[in-house]
Amino acid sequence: MKRNVEKQTFKTSGITVPDGTTHQLFPTPVTLFELNEQEMNAELAAFFTSDPRFSSSDQAQMSDVTTLMEHAAEVPALHRLEGLFLACLENYCREIGWQGEFDLAMQMFPNVSPRGHYVPSHNHVSHISAVYYVHTQPSDRPLIVSDESVRDYWRPDEGALILHDPRFNASLQGGWQYHAKVFPRPGVMIFFPSFLWHEVTPHQCGEPRLSVAANFSLAYRNIPTYEHHRVFSC
Repeated sequence: MKRNVEKQTFKTSGITVPDGTTHQLFPTPVTLFELNEQEMNAELAAFFTSDPRFSSSDQAQMSDVTTLMEHAAEVPALHRLEGLFLACLENYCREIGWQGEFDLAMQMFPNVSPRGHYVPSHNHVSHISAVYYVHTQPSDRPLIVSDESVRDYWRPDEGALILHDPRFNASLQGGWQYHAKVFPRPGVMIFFPSFLWHEVTPHQCGEPRLSVAANFSLAYRNIPTYEHHRVFSC
């Protein structure tokens, strides 16, 4: 069947237009911190691998129903990790232009991922999210790759964190198929907006991949006088 394609019959050679101005209006700031915390990582790894709570079959589903700081009395390294998260959060907020005094709600929860484990595409119900990697398999890939072809999205890279283009339906049509991959290593902490959809590909290492995720919700304390704030439940 012949395709119904018309030949171009118009000419633009006589048309002039001014140079346009391109504005990168919707960047997605992702910040990576490379921390040297071997002693803290060893203490956290011992905690995650020895406590039966983190090897149960429903660990992945139940990991975010509590906060790791409930165990800080028995695991002092959690205090150190919380401090690192908050220090990097301050840096990230400066990078994205958030200034002022906030009420902060923070949650830390573990990701203990056995061999073959993966995380489907999702985002978080908060403002800013972060992940800190305690133990991962070695990788010779760069820490972050952001210039791949869309064809490489389907390559089964092992243990990669894939960050999706946040624009609605961006990957479904046209030339907007952007993604980035993070190939984590111990000591890396990554911050990104919580709306950013992301997933984790399976890994085949015999040892569990260990990481800690954190969610931050921030509310400005200088509430305008025309806003009436009260407790509401439904």
